[in-house]
Amino acid sequence: MISVASNMVCIVSVMLFVLVASAASQTIEKQTLTHLDKIKAIRADADEKTTAGYNKSLDDAWKFFNGNKASVLPILRREISIELQKATPNDLLLLDIGYYLRLQPDSSDKELAKAALFKLNPASEIVYLNQQQLFDFTYAVAADDDPRVLPFIDRAFLRQNMSAYVAPHALELNETLVCVFLYGIHGQASEEHLRSFLADKALTRRVLEILIWIGTPDSVPAVREAMLADRNYETFSRAATFMMKAGGPDGRASLLRLNPKDFDAQSQEYLKRVQPLIEATSYETLRKQFSTGRDVASLTEDTLKKRLAAMYENNGKDDTTEPSAVLDSTLPRAFLISELLRIRARMFRRLSDEGLSDVVSTNSILNALYYREK
Repeated sequence: MISVASNMVCIVSVMLFVLVASAASQTIEKQTLTHLDKIKAIRADADEKTTAGYNKSLDDAWKFFNGNKASVLPILRREISIELQKATPNDLLLLDIGYYLRLQPDSSDKELAKAALFKLNPASEIVYLNQQQLFDFTYAVAADDDPRVLPFIDRAFLRQNMSAYVAPHALELNETLVCVFLYGIHGQASEEHLRSFLADKALTRRVLEILIWIGTPDSVPAVREAMLADRNYETFSRAATFMMKAGGPDGRASLLRLNPKDFDAQSQEYLKRVQPLIEATSYETLRKQFSTGRDVASLTEDTLKKRLAAMYENNGKDDTTEPSAVLDSTLPRAFLISELLRIRARMFRRLSDEGLSDVVSTNSILNALYYREK
C-alpha cells in the first residue's frame, strides 16, 4: 500500500518539475526575444567596430536557435507572423529569421519563410548590405513553383547590382551570374518573362547577358528590336553574341540582314570582323566542334531517352554521354531540343562552376541542334 506521505512526495516532485520546466520555457522565450530585439536594432550606417558587434549578435542568435530549436521555433513563427502584419516591418528580421525558417525541414516553415522574403524590401539599405544572405535565401526559394518568385527576382537582382560568393566552390558570381542562376532554374518561363524588359534601356544589356545563358531562338525578334532601338556597341555586341550562341539559324539570318551603316563605328567594325564567322555557320561547322578524333558508339533511341531522363533527375550531371551521340541521334530534333532545355534548367540547381560549365556545353549542343534539319 502506498502511503499518504509517498503520494505527497510524488505530487511535490511533479509540481517542482512543472515549475522548473515553466521557468526554463520563460527563460528561453525571454532570450529569444532579446536576440530578436538585437537583430531589429541593427542599422546600416554603423562603423566597422559596431558592424563587427552586429555580426557577432547574428551568429550568437543562430547558435542559440539551433541549440534550443524545439522551444525556439514556435516563438520565431509567432514573431515573424506578427512582423508580416506590420505596414513597415523590420527588413533584417524578415531576411535573417525568414532565411532561418527556410532552412528548416517543415513545409509550413518554408511557406512562412517565403512570405517573409516576398514581404521584405530588397532595396532597403540594410538588405543591400546583406546581399549574400539575400541571394542564398532567394536561391533557396527560386525553384518553388510560385508566381511571385520572378517579380521578386526582378526587384531584388535585375534592377540592382547584387553579387554573391559560393564558398564551397570558391565561385564568385557577378551581377549577371547571380541573375543567371536565379532565373535559369525557371527555364523557358524566365526567358519569356525577361523578354518584356528588353525594351527598357536601363535593363537591356543585363537582360541580353542573361539570355545568352538561358535564351532560345524564340527571343530573336525581341533581341533584334532591342538592337535597333539602342544602336550602340555595348548593346550590339551582346545582342550579336546572343544571336550566334542561342539564336540558331534565325539569329544568324537576323544578323546578316542588318545594315552596318545603321550602327555606330565600333559596332560596324565588330560586325565586319565577325561577318565571315556568321556566314560560315552551319550545322556542319558546328558539328565539327564536337569531333573527338576517336570512334564514338552510337546510342539507340531508347538508350538515349533513358540517359536524358537520368540527366534530368540528376540535375544535368552525366559523365558517359558524348555530345556527338546526341547530335547524331535519329530522335527528332524537336524532342532533343525540348529535353535539353528541361535539363539545362535543372543544371542551375547545381550552384557551382561545374554546373555553369555543363550549361555552356549544353548550350553549344542546343545551338547545333537548332541548325540540324530534323
